Parts: sequence; structure tokens; C-alpha cells
Amino acid sequence: MLLKQDALAKLNAQIDATIASYSAYGYPRGAAVGGVDNGSVGLPGGAEDPTDAPAPVPPQADDGETSQEASGDDSGSGADPAHSETNTQVAGVDEADIIKTDGNNIYVLHGQSFYTLTAWPASSLAVGSSLEIEGSPLEMFVADDKVVVYSSVNGAAIYEQAGVTPRPGYYDYVLVDTMVGGGGVMPTPGAPSAPSDAPGTPADGGGAKPLPPDNTEPPPDGGTPSSDGAPSGGDTPSSDDAPSGGEAPAPPPPDGDGADEPPPDVPGSGGVWAPLTKVTVLSLAGGAPSVVKELYFEGGYTSARRTGANVRTVLTGGAHGPALNYWPSGLTEYPETAEAWTAAFEQLRIENAAIIEDAPLSTWLPYRFEKQGEAVALLDASCSDFYVPEAGTTSYGLTQIESIDLANLAALPESTSIVGATDTVYASHDALYVAARSWQEQAAPGELFVGTNLTHLHKFDLIADPSQPGYVASGSVPGHILNQFSLDEHDGKLRVSTTSEVPAEPRWTTSNNVFVLEAQGTDLAQIGAITDLAPGETIQSTRFVGDRGYVVTFRRVDPLFVIDLADPASPSVAGELKIPGFSEYMHPLDDGHLLTIGRDGEEDGTVTGLALQIFDVTNASAPALLHKEALDGAKYMHSEAEYNHKAFTYYGELGVLAFPLVSFDGETGAMSSTLELFNVDIEDGFSRLGAVDHSGFFSSVPSGCYYGGAAVQRGLFIEDYVYSYSQGGVLVNALDDLATPVASLPLPTPDSVGYACAGVDGGVTEPAPAPEPAPTPEE
Repeated sequence: MLLKQDALAKLNAQIDATIASYSAYGYPRGAAVGGVDNGSVGLPGGAEDPTDAPAPVPPQADDGETSQEASGDDSGSGADPAHSETNTQVAGVDEADIIKTDGNNIYVLHGQSFYTLTAWPASSLAVGSSLEIEGSPLEMFVADDKVVVYSSVNGAAIYEQAGVTPRPGYYDYVLVDTMVGGGGVMPTPGAPSAPSDAPGTPADGGGAKPLPPDNTEPPPDGGTPSSDGAPSGGDTPSSDDAPSGGEAPAPPPPDGDGADEPPPDVPGSGGVWAPLTKVTVLSLAGGAPSVVKELYFEGGYTSARRTGANVRTVLTGGAHGPALNYWPSGLTEYPETAEAWTAAFEQLRIENAAIIEDAPLSTWLPYRFEKQGEAVALLDASCSDFYVPEAGTTSYGLTQIESIDLANLAALPESTSIVGATDTVYASHDALYVAARSWQEQAAPGELFVGTNLTHLHKFDLIADPSQPGYVASGSVPGHILNQFSLDEHDGKLRVSTTSEVPAEPRWTTSNNVFVLEAQGTDLAQIGAITDLAPGETIQSTRFVGDRGYVVTFRRVDPLFVIDLADPASPSVAGELKIPGFSEYMHPLDDGHLLTIGRDGEEDGTVTGLALQIFDVTNASAPALLHKEALDGAKYMHSEAEYNHKAFTYYGELGVLAFPLVSFDGETGAMSSTLELFNVDIEDGFSRLGAVDHSGFFSSVPSGCYYGGAAVQRGLFIEDYVYSYSQGGVLVNALDDLATPVASLPLPTPDSVGYACAGVDGGVTEPAPAPEPAPTPEE
């Protein structure tokens, strides 16, 4: 069976690395054995095993990929008022978000509820209906009269109703009372190291990746490689690359509602934490929303795409395999010879190989459930729906693509799965790609790391059978991708931008690449490449448009590279523009102009505040900066639009840009959160229309506190009005009068919303009185 072959290949590779590590370093250092159960099913919390070794940081959930374009959301009809849509990467391929509109109504996930708001005429803003969503809502789609809501839930009761015993969770690497070294991590001999395979027994672990040998310098930021193969903090310039005080301000702490945190108790769970991703389909046909389908999946929500009635959801995790042994049972102290070390781990190889061979198929397959009324059914999984690239060439874990047809909800969800966890999703109209940032071992024991970070890529066809993506091919490229905009398909070919970590003396450095891949059989083969682009710098943003690619890198200045991709087999750098600072998101205004948001800077590399820019790329060989708007407040400002493209709303109908902004006064520490609005004109540049302030929805913020969930999150447009949303409520303002709201709608402030303050314990439980609407009648 292919799953067993893959597990054996990974087992053998790890055992080989562990055996080789003894002679390479003179003492045991090496890779842990096996993708393992992490005990995420079980009692919430759990004690950590002690360790004196520095532990790599476990991978973080991806907070949503940055950048955007106008969406092809087909909700609503031609009679609907003109309105903006979710900013997406590919026109006509919708992306899930927390808020949607069809021009007449606004749909929003607020706290634990789905709200429909009457939005037009503007002065009639009001709650139409609300429905509580199970678990912690994440994102949603709205398509005609159907809504698809994603939430993370404790599924202990679902398992019980289906008569299924929850399994322990899954991690890529063991990290239990570990040593950390040039090949991975391993349990300390004699320690209570191996996680139990019994449900309800949490285990430490996850995300540990190899570190460079002791005779090398750390990566450029001075830290350890992160879980994605990049230096920790590598997405922003390091202090080594800019003078003191020149670092880009870090993104704000997420406003998350604690969806990833096990609750202290959930009714009916018996205190057991068994996470599932829930897909709830609602119908709006009767006016108020009603539940028409409830699905639960073992695996974490990664991202989703919708084209017409076909909704494709990408989940990562849910892969298990049999529980393996992680340390030779008879080895209670480090052996004095390499022979004894080798013999112990060769015996462990034999034992684990036997466990893998004897494991039934069900050990690997993730659970899927459907709830109808009070009954919960376990949905069958077909082995034919699982794909395994060449054994041992993928990351641990499993990626599921679950497809539902909103026009045929009676049908079961179609499932397509591939061995290997992934973290980034890109979709065109023709294909869906999933990508995983990976870390690989050094070429040989004792040598410097060579090509240590990779990106694995997998292609799925969406045309042959739109209801079920079909696996096409897999491949890998050197380096790691930044986000979904690092990927783009054009004329059936995939373009990918990556940043590579490069071993060098006296310290590691970086280089950047653009690859062109094409499916040849089951191989995503490289047919063209630009390598060693901007050595020593890292990619801050990428955008592919037609036969061109635009890549922004940064160390001390911001080179904007224009990449000519007209000949996929021979891509080239057509032009380059160097200016201080860097762009974090690029939005095409037309074929020859880019609108960007990012950080301004000085000639010496010092990063300052937020900046909007318009670039003229009409002449590929001579890109030029047309206009720049540096926002007052410099580095004391940040915007979610810097790292989440869905918070960047450019409404081309009116040439207006809206994005949320959090800032604080450098002297008083006073915080503010607004939706900023600018007119954008290629000829005349930027003109600030003003801002909408949501502080009236919240009680006063103590000095020195961070807004957290109180920040404005989204802005959208209906006709000549802007609607701004925060956890406090919704304000409507006419674009020609942003000072006085036309309508205001306070919403119950979720329990998760509070202020992050040093030494201050407080939050907001009720919205403050909203500003009075202006008595302006609708025209």
C-alpha cells in the first residue's frame, strides 16, 4: 500500500539520519522518529515534559494570505445596488472572509453568530436576523441564497454520537524532553519521552526542524530557522540589515477569538478536547437563515475557494498512522560506541517497520461526519481518493480537499486527499494548488546545510470534474514562498517566487528565485527559472499579472523587479527600480500601473511608517514611482491590510481605497482605530478623503493599551457610501461627508474582545452608545 511505503520511507530516512549523527558529531544528535500523535485529543492542557535544550517554535497557523483583487462573487442579481466585493487574487474565484455584501444586505460573522444586516438604503441599516454558529466561526462564503460557514469546534460529542473513539492528534516531529541538533530532535534516553497513543493523554511536541551544525553561523536574523524554513522573523528586515530603530514594526497580535485554544469544558464533551472543522451550510431562502447541512472534518481549516456553486475547502491534518516507538526500549543511557548506537536504532527500525506493516488502512484515513437532526453518521472514505507522491518526498501529515456543490446539497461531499501537510492555497479557474514549506537534512553528515528549505507543490484539476478536484502532479522548488501571491497559473503553467536560505561564511544569507513549472505526467517539472535574484534580501511581496511578474525584495532599499514571463522557458528581469522602504501588497490598477501598501524608508535602510504608492510599469524596462503618500504617524501605525489582502478594499467604480488603521500617539500612548479612505488617481495620485472612527462603540482605552479586537476590520462600499465594521458594530458614511454617520448599528461585543495592556486587566462587554446618524434623507 502506498501509504505504508511512504511511512516506511520516512521512517528509514529518519533512522538513517539518527544513526549517521553519532559519527558526525561525536555524540548523539539526530532526527526524531516518525510523524507522531500529539495528543490533541484529550483533556485540555497537559503538563509539559521538562527539557534543558532550547526548543524550536512550533508552526503557527497561518493567519490568512495577503493581497487581493476584485472578486467574481456571483451573489445577488443585476438589480442590486453597485457594491464592492471581497478582494481576491483571481477574478471570479471567490475567497472566504468574515463579511460579504450583495448590495442590499451585509452578511457578517460577528462573535459566535452569523448576522444578516439590512444595508440598503443606507439610512435603513438594521439587524435583519442572526443565528448562532457552533464553535468558533472563522470565515464564510455567500452565494445567492446559500451561506457556507467554517468554524472550529470541539467535536467530542460528535465522536460519541457517531460511536467513534477520537484519536490523538498529529505532529510532524517529536518534541518531547528533547535534544535539538543538526538534524532534528530526539527524546532524551530514560526520559518519559514517547507520547502515549491512548486518547486523552496529551503529549508535547510539534514543528521542530533541523538546526545548522554548531560550526555554522545562524540564519541572517540571528535566530533559529522557523518551522517554514525561514529565519524567525524573516518576513521583516532584521536589525542586522538596518540601523538601530530601523526595523519594520511587527504585525499586531491577532484579534483571534481563541479558536485554537482548548476550552475549559464544553457541554457534552466530558472535558475531552477533540477538535474538528465544521462546515455549516445555511439557506437564506426563507428570509431568516436556516441550517440545511452540517459536516465535520478531522483536520484544521487552511483556506477555501468558490467558483459558482462549487466550494472547495482545504484542510490540513487528520493524518495519523500507527503509534510508533520513538526511542529504543533498552537504551537507558547514551552508548559509548557508534556500533552500540547503530544496533539500538536498527532494532528500532525493525520494530517500527513491523508496526507499519501490520496497521490497517483505517489507521491513516481521517474521519468525516455528517449531522442530520440529532443523528451523526460517519462518512466513508475511499482509498481511490488518496494520492501519494513518490514515497518519502512530502512533509508529514495529510491535506484534504473537500468539495460541496451548493446546487446539489443532497450529495455527499467529494473528497480528494494527498499525503503531506500544506499551508498555502492558490486557485485559478482551471486548477487548485496547495503548497508546503519544508525543511530538509544536510547533504551529508558533518557538511554545511545545502538547499535546506524547499517548497512542495501539488496540482489538482478543476475542469474535468468540477465537483471533485483531480490530482495531477507534484513537484518541489528551492526556497520558501511568502504567501498565496507567490503562486500564479497562466496558460497552464505555474509561476512561483521563493526566498532561499544560503549557507555562507561567516553567516548565512539569502537569495531569491522565480520558477516556472509545468505538469509533465505526475511531475511538476521546472521549465524555466531566474535564480540568485537580489542576494542578501528577502521577498516582501509578489504579484503576477499576465506575462509579467512583479517582485519586491528588501534589505536596505526596495528593489521592484519586473519579470518578463512571455517565454516561460526563459524568464528574465526586464527592469528594476530601487527606492527606500518596501511594498507588502501590490494591487493592479490596470495593465500598466500598480497600487501598493507597505513601509516607507530612508536611504540608509531605516524603515519608517506606512506608505501608499502608485508605480508605472507600462515600460517593463523602466518601472517608475509615480506617486507616494506617506501617512502621518510613521512607525506608530499599522494596518491589517499589510498582511491580509482582504482588509484592502479598492473600489474601482469610484477610484476609492479603504483600509483599517491602528495608530497610537508617541507622546501620550493614546490609541485610535479607523477606516482610512483615499481617492486614487493615476494622474493626480492620492487625496485623503478622511477616516471613520469606531472608538464611539467602545469604552475608553487606557493609555498604552492595544486595541485588539476593538480595531476596525473591514470596509466595503455600496453605491456612494462606505460601510465600516468592527467588533463594536457597523457605521455608514457618505463618501462626501465622513464626519457624520448616516447610520450606526452597535452589535453585542464578543467576549473575546478586550484591550491588551501592560498591567491592565480589562475588556469590553457592551458597546458604548453609537454616534447619532445624520438626519439626511435618502435620495
